[in-house]
Amino acid sequence: MRPFLASMLACATALAAAGPAAGQTVSLPPPAASSLDRIAQAPPPGVSLPPPPGTWDPYGGQAPQLFPANAAPPPSTWAPSAISGQPGYPGYPGYPNAAPSLVPTQGTGQLAAPYPPPPQGPTQFQQAYAQTMHVYQGARGSWAYLFGDGDGTSVGVNELDTTATFALPFFHNSPANLNHAPLLITPGFGLQLWDGPQTTATMPADLPPNTYDVFIDTAWNPQFTPLFGAELGIRTGIYTNWNVFVTDSWRIMGRAIGTLRLTPTMQGKAGIVYIDRNDIKLLPAVGLTWTPDADSRYDIFFPAPRLSRKFATGPKRSWWGYLYGEYGGGAWTFRRDTGSISPFDYNDIRVALGVEAVPTTRTGLTGNFEVGYVFARQLFFVVGEPHRQDLDDTLMLRLGLGY
Repeated sequence: MRPFLASMLACATALAAAGPAAGQTVSLPPPAASSLDRIAQAPPPGVSLPPPPGTWDPYGGQAPQLFPANAAPPPSTWAPSAISGQPGYPGYPGYPNAAPSLVPTQGTGQLAAPYPPPPQGPTQFQQAYAQTMHVYQGARGSWAYLFGDGDGTSVGVNELDTTATFALPFFHNSPANLNHAPLLITPGFGLQLWDGPQTTATMPADLPPNTYDVFIDTAWNPQFTPLFGAELGIRTGIYTNWNVFVTDSWRIMGRAIGTLRLTPTMQGKAGIVYIDRNDIKLLPAVGLTWTPDADSRYDIFFPAPRLSRKFATGPKRSWWGYLYGEYGGGAWTFRRDTGSISPFDYNDIRVALGVEAVPTTRTGLTGNFEVGYVFARQLFFVVGEPHRQDLDDTLMLRLGLGY
């Protein structure tokens, strides 16, 4: 019980330290989870494709129907990246994040242009301040607890994470960047507290009491043509317990996913995700995103499916429920009880139900709460015995706050 209470206090301290900030929270990645190489972060609720026009012909030419010659150019979008790593990598709930061609429908229907006009006239100071706020997108923090008492192979884990997101103009006026997608830069920090496993002569698996993540993530989601786009990103960072710092403590992760607009409400995706773990390096990424209306979104996507549905709207926030699955885990380095230095992986599969409050304006406090089941848990050690150790299934709670 003490580790659980300690984790709650640590979470509250970490979230309070973030402090207030002005930013566009609707464009933030979902709450991070540093023990996860989240393969694909789910987009913020409310991000959807427009409904199909009444004259839509599924067998006709799509480009003229999506963007008629006399139509206005597609609006700019600050949608975050679609694939996440450790934490949130950007794991969908990686940063994991939304497809570049999907347009936020909250508030005014679209976010501010990523490259405001030069300030001029008597409101020069106000415009300069607004431009600064467009660069800073906001901050998020999260805490997750995987239940375990440390006895035998019942391993408990506390995960604390904080991230901040910034957006910079990137090929803003390029004809290959129709949606004016900015370059998203997200520095982050994560802490994992491990409870167990119980080491014995017949079960030599061991873990450090804590591990850390320090990373920087970059993402770019351009729309090359009305039909074709991409979700690109790379993350580099240090993953260790700080008692050991070797080459294997550095990790580089990335994603390259192509997108194809199949209909006005459906988008196909295919690509790869490089997670850079010791046991598994590369995962395929394939599926589709379907937004039949502004109140629902279905990411039928491997390796991180997610189903979201809005169930209530208040004066300041809308409320979304969601169900998702993800390939969780991460990789770090530490010194084992035997004295040898070893990289290790922690892998699991998570299925969770959650609820998220999303502001209906461009700024405001957002939060989420999840309850999940974690199974197929395993440790993989590069050096020493055992090379693999299965762990007990468990339950998970997760909280997140952002502004």
